[in-house]
Amino acid sequence: MHKFFTTTLSLFFLVVTGSIFQGTGTLLYAQELTAKAKDSSATNSGTGAIENPSGKAPHQNMRKIPTGSFHMGSTFEDVKENLAQCKKHDRTCALWWFEDEMPYRQLHIDNYWIDIYETTNEEYLEFVLATGHRPALDETCKTESCWSGNIWQGNSFPEQAAKQPVTQVNWNDADAYCRWRGKRLPSEAEWEKAARGPNGNLYPWGDASPKSRATYHRKWNGYFTMTNVGSYRRGTSYYGIHDMAGNAWEWVDDWYERNYYRDGPLRNPKGPKEGYFKITRGGSWVNFADSLRSNLRRWNLPDVRFNDTGFRCAMDDDSQAN
Repeated sequence: MHKFFTTTLSLFFLVVTGSIFQGTGTLLYAQELTAKAKDSSATNSGTGAIENPSGKAPHQNMRKIPTGSFHMGSTFEDVKENLAQCKKHDRTCALWWFEDEMPYRQLHIDNYWIDIYETTNEEYLEFVLATGHRPALDETCKTESCWSGNIWQGNSFPEQAAKQPVTQVNWNDADAYCRWRGKRLPSEAEWEKAARGPNGNLYPWGDASPKSRATYHRKWNGYFTMTNVGSYRRGTSYYGIHDMAGNAWEWVDDWYERNYYRDGPLRNPKGPKEGYFKITRGGSWVNFADSLRSNLRRWNLPDVRFNDTGFRCAMDDDSQAN
């Protein structure tokens, strides 16, 4: 069964890394960010921030999402419409691809914080330099086509990509980075609330087309493929969160369970206690508009690294009443 799901998923969410023009951008070398990291650490020391290994103020570039309810998931009518939209560009689309979004239900989520922007290459490099963690690339590549999907070369990458979302990181990489920052990955429910707002928007900005609001439906072209985080003022969510549609899929904390929306709690759901796949949300540069919906669920093995998948972090709210 797992093999069937993995094969089908690969076909459904195939990332093409064919021909590529990398350009001749200047590499941003490790020593440059080492100096920046030292300056940042000195600036943030003694600020009374929550202790974390990175030494950075934890709420920097984060937004507090207030306690309250929102509508999560999809109705059966939504699912049928999602299938119809998918079949416009892929005749193999099947209803079961979208049935895990049901039911459409109201959830209560307590206060939490979430990053306004996706984690960037520049930020991730600081983590790599400080901890010795692996760089953001797929070292298992055996073909030139596969290697062309890597933006990074060792601990360096083109300067033009510094403020683009980091990709080629698996779930464990994302989890380790967030912990280093004194944070964590958002739950799937937290991610969807931050994206949809209290009214259950189809996209972060509402129901309008993603055109001029997100980076999507592109062919791989190295560091010209994605855009700097925060590039679309018209694409922000109800809460002012950027790039929750397109640019890069985002890992969340939850294990995947097909019927979790039906069986999970209605207050602060955190996902199943165990599983085989982890969830990513939000769509990416390679997807069509219908895959940018804020209620679409994608699931992957936690150890895979794709050039369309990154993450952002979240935090509990320390002032939350018990």
